[in-house]
Amino acid sequence: MEKTMDRRTANQWAFLGAALMDPEAARPYMSRMVAAMFAPGGCREVFAAVQRLSLGGQAVDVITVANAAQAATGRDCKALLVQMADTCPSVTNIGSYAAQILEDYRYELLQADLMKCMAKDAMDADSVCRQLRRTLAMQDAISTTQADTTAREFDAVLETALAQLDEPDTSLKLGWPELDRYGVFHRGRTCVVAGRPGCGKTDFSINLASRLSKKYRVYYLTLEETAEALMDRILSKVSRIDSGKLTNKTLTPREREIIDNTAGILRRHHNMMLDADSNLTIDGLEAKLIQHKPDIAFIDHIGLLSPTDPRQTEYQSIREITRRLKVAAMKMGIVVVELCQINRAGVKGNEGRFCNLEDLRGSGTIEQDANSAIFVENRKPEDSKELRGEDAYQDTAVMYAKNREGPTGVVSMRWQPQYHQWQPVPKEDFEEIDQMNWPQ
Repeated sequence: MEKTMDRRTANQWAFLGAALMDPEAARPYMSRMVAAMFAPGGCREVFAAVQRLSLGGQAVDVITVANAAQAATGRDCKALLVQMADTCPSVTNIGSYAAQILEDYRYELLQADLMKCMAKDAMDADSVCRQLRRTLAMQDAISTTQADTTAREFDAVLETALAQLDEPDTSLKLGWPELDRYGVFHRGRTCVVAGRPGCGKTDFSINLASRLSKKYRVYYLTLEETAEALMDRILSKVSRIDSGKLTNKTLTPREREIIDNTAGILRRHHNMMLDADSNLTIDGLEAKLIQHKPDIAFIDHIGLLSPTDPRQTEYQSIREITRRLKVAAMKMGIVVVELCQINRAGVKGNEGRFCNLEDLRGSGTIEQDANSAIFVENRKPEDSKELRGEDAYQDTAVMYAKNREGPTGVVSMRWQPQYHQWQPVPKEDFEEIDQMNWPQ
């Protein structure tokens, strides 16, 4: 069937397949298209069902669309829907498919009207002119309804950009100049934090969250441990007491006194919300973000969010999660930080100082949707030794591997896993180290 499919039908199948896989991306086109643009039969029936569901704010997937189409026409089109989704070349090209469908529709109308005008003895000259005027008016009306509301003239965008230069900076600042210079925590954006197991990405993220919570409201979702375990990390970090003593409950009376004093300080620290809902789906997460209204949300980690549909593959689930988190960040004007796993192939051996974007688990959609990506330096096996005392630390670094709105580069850091503490290398050391050519 695919070999004999004409170009027009192929475009319609591609658009409808993309609409089934990414309803959010299809919704703007659904409001500007009509069923007559699609071939009679299966394509037109599927479009009508998808449009009704989409504009009605209902779920759009193969099952709901099949049921809606069957209720309207009495025919079962589930097999057709599956074929459309399976044969769609690329979801990201949905705008191109829609534009081609519109072009085909306008050409079809023009061709039909011109055939009327050219039919022998069908019209006199005045009638032909009236028909042509009606045809042009119809084409103008269609063009107006399909006008691109996001494309603007160069000068208009230039004036807006210049005006924005005088507006205050609303990005979230850590108070670490070495990291703030990369500017990844701008509202409406998503940032990935990734690294191999045991490299300290949760500790790194907790340090980011703790520092940001001094000025901003922070929501931290942990899907790997309890909220109390996360609090133990924070207590160890602030009190400078070895975390093993909290875990094993071997605190001395003096250390317990220090912990109690630390707790007294932290009780006045109301800017962070800790959550450990292990059964959370992206729907539930969106609801919690709306409820708690944070300035920044940390998701540790996105691969453990429950799928909205148990039939989804891991890739489909991650694709839905990253896309919806990106939309949520933009709509709510918040920052979303997504902790991510590394593919098993990226964990084997110790090749390279850092993992890279291709090593992200489900990297295609994670990389595509993220505004920035930070990789924590890989730890060598021989460096995985137990550290004790105030002066013991692990030399490490973080790499800003992707940054759509700013520079990329490496920041040298010191990690004290015994206290879950991260710090940039002190300035006097940083200036010397910054001259080195770090291997990527």
